[in-house]
Amino acid sequence: MHSTMSFESEDTEQTITCLNINVYHPQATVFTSLNYAGKQKYRVEEMVMFGRDSKVCHFPLMDKRASRMQFIIQAFRHSESSELCFEIKNTSLKSKLSVNNISLDHLNKIDLPRKCILRFGEYQFYLEKDDGEDREHFEIFIKLSLVPFCQEVSMETLTRPVPEIGALKFMDIPVPQYQFQTAVESDENEIK
Repeated sequence: MHSTMSFESEDTEQTITCLNINVYHPQATVFTSLNYAGKQKYRVEEMVMFGRDSKVCHFPLMDKRASRMQFIIQAFRHSESSELCFEIKNTSLKSKLSVNNISLDHLNKIDLPRKCILRFGEYQFYLEKDDGEDREHFEIFIKLSLVPFCQEVSMETLTRPVPEIGALKFMDIPVPQYQFQTAVESDENEIK
């Protein structure tokens, strides 16, 4: 009976919202300083930074073409909900950031969907959120992918016939629908 009492009085362990991030670049060595060992825990008020500057960024990118601070991910809650959400802000002066083909200029931000693909330069990040109950913390889990999440396909390639002998038939390859959408560019005078 005593063991039941101590079990009942223990704190309930809460699940923690986790942002799973799969990373891809043709030269995987740009991710050599990332920690793949397990989930990394953050307080909800922390801004998680990605970029070249290893002194400032939680996730350093070992690439001269990456900005010192490429982008920031921050947790937040909508006033009517206890669900933890995330937003991303492009902090790079030299490159646009694409979130599911929506282009973000410098200092523009957007709420992250539950699943999305971030792209800039040759970098691709596939993000997927797993909800949790903890209101004070969230986790990030990084995995390296050796294959890209999306391919650049020109319309010319799609209209040419593809031989079925000696090559994979084009229609047999499963391709996500968003793969063929083009990024939306906006005039800087339209964003206010």
